[in-house]
Amino acid sequence: MTAFCMPREPHKFRLDDRVIAALKQAAAEQGTSFNAYVEGLLFAHAKVIGKIPPDAEPLPETRGGKRKGAGKPKKTEGEAGAK
Repeated sequence: MTAFCMPREPHKFRLDDRVIAALKQAAAEQGTSFNAYVEGLLFAHAKVIGKIPPDAEPLPETRGGKRKGAGKPKKTEGEAGAK
C-alpha cells in the first residue's frame, strides 16, 4: 500500500492545556504547524514501540504551501508586453 492510499483523518483529543501550549511552542520553534509537529512525534513514537515498521516513511506534506504545477503559469518577458 502506498502513502497515497492512506488519507489523513481528523480526530479530536482531550489534552492538558499545558501540553497543548508546550507542543505549540515547540512547533513554532521548529517552524512547522502544530498538527505536523504532533503527527511527527506520534509517528516516531509508533515506530519506536514497533507499531509502525522501522522503514516506514510519514505521509508527504499536502497541507498548504506551494505545490508543483499549482496556480497560473508565470508570464515570460515576451508575453508581458504582448497585450
